Amino acid sequence: MTSRKTGAARGARACGCYPEPQLGTRLRHSIGTKIFVAFFAMGVIIGALGAYGYWVLASAGNMVTSTYDGPLMAINYARAASVDFVQMQQAVLERKFASTEDRMRLKKKIDDLSLTFFGDLDVAQARLDANDELKIVRRIRALVTQWRQSWREAERSGTDDNLDALDAQIMSRFDMLVELNADHSFVGRRMAVWAIGDFKYAMMGVTGIAVLLGLGITLFLARRIMRPLRSAVTAADRIADGRFETPIPESGSDETGALLHSMAVMQDNIRAMMEREKTRAESAEARLARALETSGEGVVLVGRDGRILLVNRRMGDFFPSVAERLAPGLDFMEASRLAQQDLANEEQLPTPAGLGAGRKARPLGSAERRLKDGRWIRSTGSRTDDGCLIFFVSDFTAVKEREENFRRAQAAAEAANAAKSRFLANISHELRTPLNAIIGFSEILSGQFFGALGNPRYAEYARDIQRSGLHLLDVINSVLEISRSEAGKQSLKAEPVDLRFVLRDCAKMMAKQYLEAKITLTLNEPAEAMRVAGEKAKLRQIFLNLLSNAMKFTEAGGTVSVSPHRTGTAIVVDVADTGIGMSPEHLEIALTPFGQVDNRLERKYEGTGLGLPLAKSLTDLHGGTLAIDSAPGQGTIVHVRFPEVEGSEARSRAEAAA
Repeated sequence: MTSRKTGAARGARACGCYPEPQLGTRLRHSIGTKIFVAFFAMGVIIGALGAYGYWVLASAGNMVTSTYDGPLMAINYARAASVDFVQMQQAVLERKFASTEDRMRLKKKIDDLSLTFFGDLDVAQARLDANDELKIVRRIRALVTQWRQSWREAERSGTDDNLDALDAQIMSRFDMLVELNADHSFVGRRMAVWAIGDFKYAMMGVTGIAVLLGLGITLFLARRIMRPLRSAVTAADRIADGRFETPIPESGSDETGALLHSMAVMQDNIRAMMEREKTRAESAEARLARALETSGEGVVLVGRDGRILLVNRRMGDFFPSVAERLAPGLDFMEASRLAQQDLANEEQLPTPAGLGAGRKARPLGSAERRLKDGRWIRSTGSRTDDGCLIFFVSDFTAVKEREENFRRAQAAAEAANAAKSRFLANISHELRTPLNAIIGFSEILSGQFFGALGNPRYAEYARDIQRSGLHLLDVINSVLEISRSEAGKQSLKAEPVDLRFVLRDCAKMMAKQYLEAKITLTLNEPAEAMRVAGEKAKLRQIFLNLLSNAMKFTEAGGTVSVSPHRTGTAIVVDVADTGIGMSPEHLEIALTPFGQVDNRLERKYEGTGLGLPLAKSLTDLHGGTLAIDSAPGQGTIVHVRFPEVEGSEARSRAEAAA
């Protein structure tokens, strides 16, 4: 019978069809229905237990409130009333010996204390429940009322014999009230303890019943749900271990039965899929082996035990000493020992243990080595997910040759640049000596210090020689500054400098030249100080170069403005002109030493092309920046930015800049 049932189930699995149970049957046998009913029953039990516990807590709270809250509050206010009465007695005593002024004040105090007394006594009376206590409170109220009347009569008659007797009666009533309250509190506490004990035993009994009911429901669920699931898990574990012939147990019509039916179908599908994967893996492995053999890179795969699992023929081309023995199964350390004979130096190749074979996957980096035949190889390795090591070795000779050629070209360029800087420095120094003599002698001739020259033209020619010599000296000094900048030998004696005075000096020095060129020079000087860390002479040279450049490229009738302003923690000086302007490609040329936008021999604007580069170099030396905004026909604005310093900070920044 069992074999026929199993055969029918396998036939149903093979055709993929199972009888679909009706909705009512599914819901009745569903695990969800069983769990819902069980949890509903548990919920009812827990709710009943919680309701009973809430009732117990509420009852206990009421007991505590009735036992302690009322009596404690009553006795507190009764004590407060007794204190009020004592203060009233003290005020009456003080009134006997007080002055007229103080007697009025003490009378008002007694009246206020009386109101407070009766207020506290009202609260105490409201908190009391026992008749004997309420009776004493009413008696105290009557005695205090009588005491007040007696006090007023004593004030009028001058005798207070009755007050002392009333004082004693009132205080004795307060003592009796305290004793009665303590007795009633003790009785209430004892009753509360008995009631709580009853609640405790009842709660233990109800909890025990709830635990037994819960245990019964759990055993029912375990029998109807967990046992079939345990059988399904056991079968699944055996299938996962590779025992695909494990029989799938039969079950009912609930979800567990559907799961077991699905496991049976999955068992058959896994068998078929493994057969397909096995065939596919064998084909993929063969294709991978053919691809590695035709690869231009050497590939070697090393197992966790340090032996080669896969290697291609290209590795033998790189290492001829081990080519004949390179094959799967060879110890990688032995292969490395033989391969070291093909290296150009005595470098030791790494071992699998040193590379961390068997650890989790991560790249191992790359290394470059030179072979004895002159070739360079580059090896890149990594660890695979299963702890193996894989290396890729490629011919790196062409790249190394390009690197060597680039290094030589860079060294040659640096040498040529250094030679150029030395030549400029040397030739500038060589030119300055005779140039100083020319300037000096032309000044003597133009001034006719040793007598008249005879013809006035000689003096004019001497002045021309002097002007030309001074211009040439400025060019040589600029060349020297540029060469020092490129050589990194510029020095700065920094100190706090107010840029307003530097700009004012530059405007005065250029005023005559601007007047002759018929160009308006405007200095928009701010009222507040603008301090930067720098050297006055070099700062002056920056703005003289910029003003000279602006004048040179501005037509007669144009304007040049200098506008310093503060932006955040920086001082920015804008030198704007209405000149011819420049395009973006011309800006790059203008910032290059000796660069000329118009480099024709018959060009309109003369110059050496050192003004802007020198200004930028000196600005950089001061820790600032120089930027240019310009467009053809729209003029040029040069933005010179310096870090602002103030007070002692200026001195420290100046020292840091130096």
